[in-house]
Amino acid sequence: QRAGRAGRTGPGKCFRLYTEQAYRNEMLPTSVPELQRSNLANTVLTLKAMGINDLLHFDFMDAPPAQHMVSAMESLYSLGALDEEGLLTRLGRKMAEFPLEPMLSKMLLA
Repeated sequence: QRAGRAGRTGPGKCFRLYTEQAYRNEMLPTSVPELQRSNLANTVLTLKAMGINDLLHFDFMDAPPAQHMVSAMESLYSLGALDEEGLLTRLGRKMAEFPLEPMLSKMLLA
């Protein structure tokens, strides 16, 4: 799978630093990536503040379920951080400056 990712969007190579035997017998199975199991509101707010607006087509290494992205955007809309078009509002830009969950950021700004 990693070899496929290395050349997916452009030229690339995959250099494995372990043997196939070590991979199969010594490595622990990986857990579900945090991005796929956590609240994405803060991630969405940060990406929007960076000018990345098309999050459903963003090239995440391990893309979260689309419904989780939509739920995060709905949450941010209800907090006033996003407008009807899903763009960052002035309040959302201020909220993104805090290293906190969006609800706590809004509470501090209120």
